[in-house]
Amino acid sequence: MKQTIGKFATHSVAVVEVEATVQEALQIMSDRGISCIVVLSHNEPIGILTERDVVFAANWLLGQSGLLIKEVMNKPVMTASEDMTIAQAYRVFCQHKIRHLVILDARLDMAGIFTQTDLVRSLKGKTFDGISDVSCLMSPQILHVASDVPARYALSLMARRSVSCVVVMEDNQPVGMFTERDVVRCVARGVDLSAVAVGSVMTPTVVSTTLTTTPHDTIGMMLKNSVRRLLVVDEHGGMAGILTQTDIGRVLDHQESSFVGRLLGVDTPLGELPQGMM
Repeated sequence: MKQTIGKFATHSVAVVEVEATVQEALQIMSDRGISCIVVLSHNEPIGILTERDVVFAANWLLGQSGLLIKEVMNKPVMTASEDMTIAQAYRVFCQHKIRHLVILDARLDMAGIFTQTDLVRSLKGKTFDGISDVSCLMSPQILHVASDVPARYALSLMARRSVSCVVVMEDNQPVGMFTERDVVRCVARGVDLSAVAVGSVMTPTVVSTTLTTTPHDTIGMMLKNSVRRLLVVDEHGGMAGILTQTDIGRVLDHQESSFVGRLLGVDTPLGELPQGMM
């Protein structure tokens, strides 16, 4: 039986009413450490605000405590039924460049939300034929900044390159990451990102893995450490790449392409598949 998103969805969904302020929504996201908040009107989901939205709009959001969430939310919100398969949800993620699906039950009431973290959780314990390690899944391009640069500069890199983090360096060594979640926390607190060093507001931990680690093991590391990205290091301990949840999801591309390839009698190398976003 194919696995469905209803089985792995997060059923506790953070919501605000359409007349709520952005500041109220960001405070909830920051306090609960969540990647999105759903906007309701008459108990119906009509929009969503995500961490990525905040990265792109952070400079505009700062200092506007009265700004309403309906002015910045993504609308309409993407919805799906509980019986949508994991593979189908992944294709929706890729097609629409999103990382969240609001789940509706048979009565079309909101029953939960399926996120990229839930997708990765659904892959735990799977065998990934033809993918022996993460070297073919990771992104080899690592954006990094010195710890003393303004946080606003790091934010601008994330927005321009559409990535979820930058690695923070001191003495040529990674000492932390500045992530989308850090951006939400800073904006929720009204931090002047031009006036603080990124090292003072970053996540001060870096979880790393090696080039030879299997996808199965990296999923376990992400879930155990509650992180959505890993720094990949080579045999000498040097930085080789970044592995994100988006990258892990690409194993579904590979499995689907391999199946089609077997039917046609051809091989489809993973390297020919589209790269995911950090």
